[in-house]
Amino acid sequence: MPYIISNKKVAVELDELVPKFWNTLNSFYSEIQRYKEKPFGIKRLQVGGNGRKLLIDFDSLKQEIQEALGDPRKANHPLEPFFEWDAEATVFYRKFKRAGVDLKADEQERYIINASVMQAVVKLEQARIQERIYRKGKLTGIIETLRYDVESFQNYLKVKHDVQHTLPVSIRFKQLLKEFKDDKYITLIKDPNGTGKQNARLVDDKLESLIISLYCLPTKPFVEVVHTMYYSFLNGEIEVANIKTGELYNRYDFYKKDKPKKISVATIWNYINAPHNALIIKKARNGSYDFNHKNRPHVNRTAPEFSMSKISLDDRDIMHTKLPDGSKVMAYYAYDDMSTAMIGIAHSKSKNHQLYIDCLKSMFQFTTSKGIGTPLQLEVEHHLVSDFKDDLMLAGNVFPFVRWCNPTNSQEKYAERLIGVKKYDVEKQNNQNVGRHYSRLDSNRTTLQKIYDEQNDNYKEAKASYETIVANELSEQIEYNNELHPNQKLFKGKTRLQVFLENINPNLPKFDKSYLAKYIGNHTQTSIRRSQYVTVQYQKYQLENPSVLRFLAPNNYEVDAYYMTDINGEIKEVFIYQKDNFICKCEPVPTFNRANAEWTDADKQGYENATKYISQFDKMVKENTTNKLEKVTIFKTNNDFIDVTPEVVEIPKQEPVFEMEYLNIQTERTRAINDL
Repeated sequence: MPYIISNKKVAVELDELVPKFWNTLNSFYSEIQRYKEKPFGIKRLQVGGNGRKLLIDFDSLKQEIQEALGDPRKANHPLEPFFEWDAEATVFYRKFKRAGVDLKADEQERYIINASVMQAVVKLEQARIQERIYRKGKLTGIIETLRYDVESFQNYLKVKHDVQHTLPVSIRFKQLLKEFKDDKYITLIKDPNGTGKQNARLVDDKLESLIISLYCLPTKPFVEVVHTMYYSFLNGEIEVANIKTGELYNRYDFYKKDKPKKISVATIWNYINAPHNALIIKKARNGSYDFNHKNRPHVNRTAPEFSMSKISLDDRDIMHTKLPDGSKVMAYYAYDDMSTAMIGIAHSKSKNHQLYIDCLKSMFQFTTSKGIGTPLQLEVEHHLVSDFKDDLMLAGNVFPFVRWCNPTNSQEKYAERLIGVKKYDVEKQNNQNVGRHYSRLDSNRTTLQKIYDEQNDNYKEAKASYETIVANELSEQIEYNNELHPNQKLFKGKTRLQVFLENINPNLPKFDKSYLAKYIGNHTQTSIRRSQYVTVQYQKYQLENPSVLRFLAPNNYEVDAYYMTDINGEIKEVFIYQKDNFICKCEPVPTFNRANAEWTDADKQGYENATKYISQFDKMVKENTTNKLEKVTIFKTNNDFIDVTPEVVEIPKQEPVFEMEYLNIQTERTRAINDL
């Protein structure tokens, strides 16, 4: 792959030219000699030999060779129009588990880059097929051109995105492309089932292992003590056992010709201080935290060019002033990486999830007040945030990128450094006893004044109420943001806040308040009234449109309302959900003055908005009535009659028969008795 060396010169190495463009080395060197003294033809930038590589001047090669290799100085590339970061690949690799274990962060990033390049290759292949069909050309050789494009695309990725892919550019690329079309993202994962075997690292030198193991005992013995323990072990005075396996060490393994191996204190010292042993000893004796900060290699990063490209968050305890009961106030800060401005701050008496959520609320209150979108990346640690890794903090849901920092690795989180800047600058100017008791710098070393009482464990401390400490913190945030930016060479005379506001990343994603409010906003249960509004914090908020009522469950007007307050504590909009289904956004119910004579422009607008909603409601009811309601009546069905032909029947006339009527004669005596 050609690369730039100096003065815009591009170098090409030998293995990129032979045998791809010259069949043999002899023919290649012959052509170099042929044009050596001529002003044209192939030229060398560096002679090979004595540890140096032969480098050829890219500009001296033939045009077709230059096109095949790709010029790294040119920004355009055949894959460039088709390349974009694959959001689906991001979600896939974040969720993928190999043998039940998540992929490592660097592995995920590598696969996301490769998947994005492969997606561009697939699109480019289709474009070239269509182009050749249009020109009535042959379709053979397209894969080979794609392979060259993938190889030369490294320069574009390095220049534009400061990353590189790890796709094969050998003959295996053709098979990989076919597999990617069929199975997509999983084809790029090495050992997706986790069945690969790893050879265990064996230490054959038992004596060296014993010396190191004794020196790394929890008591942290001196070298002389290790020397004494070794001979006590050989003499049978002590036993040495492997805690993990329970196996006893065999002292005769350290005998030679039936005599114990004699080693001096100096020999033990040399083994302990051997560079390859010193590292594992320091980690075992001093712990991972000390080892990471003093011995483990680290990366060197440069600052972003735009604000809001990366926000780094971290928590801390406020130590210089404590609460009356002696407890500490917890704080959570959100810093912009580029401007170093603090754009989010929250406090609590306990370190819990709500502290992190409150910090995000503070950050979004500030950014929305300035009309700024969502940060492109958040840098957080697992502490307090890991419970949100599958929803709020899942990369691609709210924030396109999320970097999870290792716990106790303060140098990885940029916020940790900025907390120190604030601490030893603004805080130190406004408070006493700011620093650490073990600080090497005298000005930053804190001292404690002991109180001699019956507990014998009390010290003089600055104390204040929770409200006072928080107010002091908020004041220091303003003071910190209005200090000059640390890079005055680049931002002369400008404060952190000015640099933040003047250099916003132009590619910020759209701010989805409805989704974000569900996770970091306030929540209350309410109900839709009069087919128009919900009540939140004693205020009415109107539905977007009456038609959203169709999204509600049958006979259920109860909804969950989520909202976020602005920087002034006001609620501008409410987002309502029902059973995790988003219904709509609600804004304050429009109002207007009852007296027309006092109307202002705001009253006119309120009247128009209010009557508009009512008109929409009436129209919806009218249309639904027309489409679904018809006037009908009902009547009972009668199925008891039989349809027959009538027939005239003569009924014989009968003579009347008169019967004698008998009188019911009662005496006066009988009637009197009956009346009783």
